[in-house]
Amino acid sequence: MGIMTLKGLVGVLVLASTGFLAAGCNTTKATVDTFAKFTSSTSPGEWIDADGVIQESQKARLFTAVAFENIEQDIARGNGEYLTSLAVLMKVPPGEQDTFRTRSQSNYPLLFVPDRRTAESMLGMLTSMRQDLRADSQQVE
Repeated sequence: MGIMTLKGLVGVLVLASTGFLAAGCNTTKATVDTFAKFTSSTSPGEWIDADGVIQESQKARLFTAVAFENIEQDIARGNGEYLTSLAVLMKVPPGEQDTFRTRSQSNYPLLFVPDRRTAESMLGMLTSMRQDLRADSQQVE
């Protein structure tokens, strides 16, 4: 019964969140669709722990699914609260965030290729770029 209640609660929270996002901000159908695809392809147990809290490893992924278009706009500008929030969720240290933002902006065409323009693809590429950046900084040391 506990698992059924948790799944029901998660479903209600997802629907309520989507409704609040659509009503409370400038959210387009594409963002809602991205979030719906993300949540429908992922079972709640993969991103919510036993206490009902989003797992640390899934926070950037969920945020990216919900705020995809806003993140895209921030990356195009090279700065903004959504890009900064994503950097924090990806655990980019404060001293490396300027480089992260600059590198994200310079790679905009690769991050948002029309035929692969998804939150998952963008996050995967940002994660890969960040790992490359770490490898480069370790070679310098």
